Amino acid sequence: MNLAPAGRSPLPKWLYYATLALVFLAPSQLGYAVTKKDGPFIAYADVLGGLLCLAALLVVALGRRWRQLRYPPLAAVAFVVIAGLSLSQAVHPLSGLVKLVQWPLYLIGFYMLFVNVLTDRRRVLAALTALAGATALVVVWAATQYVRTPDPASAPGGIANPLVYTPLWHVQAGFDDRNIYCAFLALVLPVLLALALHARGWKWRLGAAAVVAVGVVTMLSGPLLWVTLLALVGVALTSRGKARWAVPVAVVVFVALMPVALPRNWACAVTELGQVYEGQMLKIPGGPGEATEVTVPVVKKRWLEWQPALRMLSDHLILGVGAGNYQANIGEAYQTEDVSSVFDVAPLPNVKKGEPDTNNLYLVIGGSMGFAGLVCLIGVLAYFWRQATGLWAVAEDRLGRGLAAGLPAALFALMVGNLFTAMFVRGLSLIIVLLFALAEVSLLRAGDQSRRDSRHLSEEG
Repeated sequence: MNLAPAGRSPLPKWLYYATLALVFLAPSQLGYAVTKKDGPFIAYADVLGGLLCLAALLVVALGRRWRQLRYPPLAAVAFVVIAGLSLSQAVHPLSGLVKLVQWPLYLIGFYMLFVNVLTDRRRVLAALTALAGATALVVVWAATQYVRTPDPASAPGGIANPLVYTPLWHVQAGFDDRNIYCAFLALVLPVLLALALHARGWKWRLGAAAVVAVGVVTMLSGPLLWVTLLALVGVALTSRGKARWAVPVAVVVFVALMPVALPRNWACAVTELGQVYEGQMLKIPGGPGEATEVTVPVVKKRWLEWQPALRMLSDHLILGVGAGNYQANIGEAYQTEDVSSVFDVAPLPNVKKGEPDTNNLYLVIGGSMGFAGLVCLIGVLAYFWRQATGLWAVAEDRLGRGLAAGLPAALFALMVGNLFTAMFVRGLSLIIVLLFALAEVSLLRAGDQSRRDSRHLSEEG
């Protein structure tokens, strides 16, 4: 990686202000759909970011500033290359062209924009302020939806069968569904809490704490709620004083009050999550010597799809079925030729379309881009995890300590949350790349400062 001096951006100042606007507009899936059913879906924030990347590229090319730029890690470039190579295996190559545009745009274009614009403490703080302001607006929007949602006890089936109660899914703010909304909060709330715990002004602390508290209440995706609570407790344990134990105690009180005071949260976080089966049964042909039909419970698509996804990976081990071709091939992966049991003489139970955004990202990447793509994805996550966890060694001020506490927790939520919701989607990928860039910039800035201090001491000596 080519390191530019800390505090000096090779890009003009107007791109800095435009980047702040991009950060503020990023937490949303609002966009244009070529077709409402099949897409492709183009987020407005991605369009703005793409224009800024083109403008930055033009500035750098005209000024011949290539050596002043900071570049993405090798694992990110390798991931993009594998995505392109995987299309050689695709039955529907056109379905992969969108991914072939998105992955370079996110992991290379947007990443380089952020790391080459947010080059000093003041700019990093401004970007965090823009993100915090946008998050506050999103949380207020979701809280309004939450308050207007009827009590789940009055719905058909009540809390005992929350899948029947579809309004539980409608707290989503500017995102397409509750899962992506909760995934956004899982990434951002740990950072906001960490900055609040290490901030000096009580106004920032109070405001950030309020956003975190209200945000947690509006989270109605069970797995991501638990992941977020764990991340928040982890952030609190890195602090000192009363806050170290105040947050864990608040989390315990929140969980204890859910059955009584927050029934819809309890329905999603406990009742629904604990139900492995859908609220219906499926009849399939019986085996030899058995009845004509056997009635079996239907496993939820969230969990059921893990098996065919693994089969897809094993059948296309190296490069998968092609980037963007996962959904087009998953139906075939349900079928098996093994007839050793009654459940294998027909396709696996798949009676209805699953809830959106409940895929396991690692299995999606493994199935669509093979083992090579999965290794590159893990390499990207491991690289930025190392950068984020290394911030404690160089944190010198409150902002540095806040990022050192918050970014590892956010990346923990990203890595664990991807088991339940694929987070690299429009509306979230920009936020993920921003977190990657903040970890990189903070570590490089601290490293450059340390080198300058060492030079100064040696000159004095």
